[in-house]
Amino acid sequence: MLDADALAARQGRAEDVLIAATIKLTNNLTAKAGYRLLDGGVANASVYTYSMLHYGVVEVLINLD
Repeated sequence: MLDADALAARQGRAEDVLIAATIKLTNNLTAKAGYRLLDGGVANASVYTYSMLHYGVVEVLINLD
């Protein structure tokens, strides 16, 4: 799975990218694990700030149907 969002403007930019794998464990239980990158910031005459965050993601989905 690949999920990406980005926004760019004259003042700055932002990106959010997720790369993950989904595994169906049972009919009612699904697990997802992956890597996420958040990056961006702003640069103008009064403010300069940028950040880059990397982290792992784990999700468990339980279907109650």
